[in-house]
Parts: sequence; structure tokens; C-alpha cells
Amino acid sequence: MDLQKQLQRAVELDERGEIEAAIACLDEVDGEIPDSAQHLKFVGQLYQRLGADEKSHRHLVRALEIDPRDPDLHLSLGYHNMDNAELELALDCFRAHLALAPDSAGGQVYLGRVLDFLGRLAEAETALQAALTLMPDDPGTHNQLGRVRLRRRNFDGAIKAFGEAARLQPGNVLAEIGIVRAGALIEMPAPDTASTEGAPATVICVKHGGKYGPEYVNRLHSMVTRNCTEAPRFVCFTENTEGLQPDIEVRPLPGDGLEGWWNKVALFRDNLPGVSGRLLYLDLDVVITASLDPLLCHPGEFVIMDNDYVPGFNSSVMLFEAGARPEIFSDFGAAEMARLDGDQDWIALRAPDAELWPHLWCVPFRLRAAKAPPSETKVVVFSGRPNPGDDPAPWIRDYWR
Repeated sequence: MDLQKQLQRAVELDERGEIEAAIACLDEVDGEIPDSAQHLKFVGQLYQRLGADEKSHRHLVRALEIDPRDPDLHLSLGYHNMDNAELELALDCFRAHLALAPDSAGGQVYLGRVLDFLGRLAEAETALQAALTLMPDDPGTHNQLGRVRLRRRNFDGAIKAFGEAARLQPGNVLAEIGIVRAGALIEMPAPDTASTEGAPATVICVKHGGKYGPEYVNRLHSMVTRNCTEAPRFVCFTENTEGLQPDIEVRPLPGDGLEGWWNKVALFRDNLPGVSGRLLYLDLDVVITASLDPLLCHPGEFVIMDNDYVPGFNSSVMLFEAGARPEIFSDFGAAEMARLDGDQDWIALRAPDAELWPHLWCVPFRLRAAKAPPSETKVVVFSGRPNPGDDPAPWIRDYWR
């Protein structure tokens, strides 16, 4: 087999979005890769783009053993460690990269991001400012700086950073989200610490199309039932009840003609069929790792996950009052669907005053739970690849059932 032709074919498959085929193509020649830093780096980085973490890591580590002064290898291993919840190792990798390539703007950005994830916000801001001295016209870095300033409650500084991103790239949705969030936080009163518990919520989910089979709904229902002191009402909105357990209550999809995640927007309509009161929405591809009681009885009026990666929210776990935010649905239309990346961008724009879940209650798998969920965590969420059904970590088998 011609190695170069096979590698080129894998690249072409990747460019066409045929991920599984590209991985299979690489696997055919995996044992034939020459033991040279150049070849190992190329294959390792390609596996990395394809999400094949274990194979990527093996090649990149060996390449670094051969050529420890290649800054790109340290950067790639930093990406790997950050994507697999090894944040301290990622920090070491990004620092090693910058020691070899001190003028690397990308290295400074990722140093800032991992420091942000570690909660070292002052250092994160310094790193992002250093990145902007190297590439002052990058709107993405201004948005990251704004996000860190939001977390530091420097709202005026955040608005300035997001405003610069918007100036550099008119129509930048993340900058718009950041500006309205900062404005809302300035106006928000201090949280009411006297109220400690709300009425238990009804759990709801949405199944549309064939992306997730009925087993995802059945397992979610099972996890909810096991992890509550008293089993809450559980309602699935779907157009297809085939394969669902008979004790799962079903309702028709609340939006007409909406696809995929856009169906979540319709949950905010003022006459959501068959449910009322407080609702705890869960994505189908979550894994519940501890008692849901604190989420079901949280006193907040509208509570949502922070987005760890960009300004805005993660809509995988939301608590809200049925019909209390009807404008999220009534103001939504084709124009919003065309310009936004997903429902959570729209929710962030229309409900910038939302409260965030307490730190680490709800976390992304890759960033926080690839090895094991933190002790504080109640729900682990999955975005893109992998899904819980891909069996990406041994601990998942104990919970996703």
C-alpha cells in the first residue's frame, strides 16, 4: 500500500466530513508510519482533528520524544490534555510551547483559556492581553478577553472587549451575546440567599428525528428516577414514540417545522401543551452522576449552564417556569435561525439575565469529566463527539443506564 496516497486519502475524507471513513483509512496504515518526528506529527495531528484521542496522543508523544524542541508538538499535546480534562498538564504544554515560540499568539490564547478553565482569571487576562499585542485585530481573542472579564465582574472592561470584537467583525454574534450579558449583570440585583428551595420541577426532554434513538430517552428516564428522592414527573416531547418505555409520558413537539435543537426554543412558548409550573430541561445525551434534588428544587427563576468555551450559555440543563419567557419563542423566526449557530445563542440574547448553576454542578465531558466527574457534579453534558453511547470513559458505564 502506498503510504503517501493513503495519508492523502485520509486528509480528503476529513475535508469532506467523512470522519469515520478517515479514521478507518488511517488505521489501515497505522502500523506502517515511519519512526520520524515529521511523519508521527502529521499522523498524530490528523488523528487529533478526527477526534481519535488515544491514537493521536500515542503518535504525538513519540514525535516529541524524537524532537522535543518542536513547539507545534507541545501545542498539540496541550490541546489533547485540555480536551481530556488534564488542565494542569495542558498548562505545562502551553508554557513549553511559548518557551520555544515566545511570539506565538495562538499559544498565548490557549494559555489564557486553560488558565480561565483553572479559575486563575487574573493570569488568564494577562495571557489574552499578551496575545492581543501580537494579533490586535482578532475578534475571537477580544471575545475571550471579554468572557474572562465577565467572570472577574469587570463589566465595563468586558463591554469594551466585546465592543472591539464587534467593531472588528460587524455582526459577530458572540460579541453581541457578551455585551447584552454584561449589561444584564450590571443591572441584576444581588441573589436572594434567603430562599433556599423551590417547588420540585417537572423533568422534560426533546427527541426529534433520528440523531438519538429511544434508548437515550429510556436511559435518561432511568437516571432521573434513580437519582431523585421522589421520582418527578417526566415528559418527553417527540414526534416518534416507537421504542420508548411505556411509563414515559409523551407529548407532541411544541414547535411546527423546527429541526433538531431549535425545538428547544419552542419550550418557552406561553402555552406549552400538557405541562405547567417549574420545568427542568435535560438534553438526551447527558449523564446524571449524583442526586438531581438540588436542581429540581433550586429556587432560581431561570437557571442555565455557563458556556465554558465562548461567551453565552450551554442549554443542555435549564430550569425555568413554563410560559414565563414567551418572547424567546414568539420573537424567534427564520432570520434568527439563519444567523445563529444554535438555540443557546438565541437564549443568551433573549435571556441575558439568566442565573448560572453553581460551579461544577453541570460540566462538559471533555473539559471537566473525561477521566472522572468532579465530586460536586450532578450532570455531565456532551457536545458533539463523543456521545455517552460511544463508551468514551469507563466511569460512564456505572451511570448511563
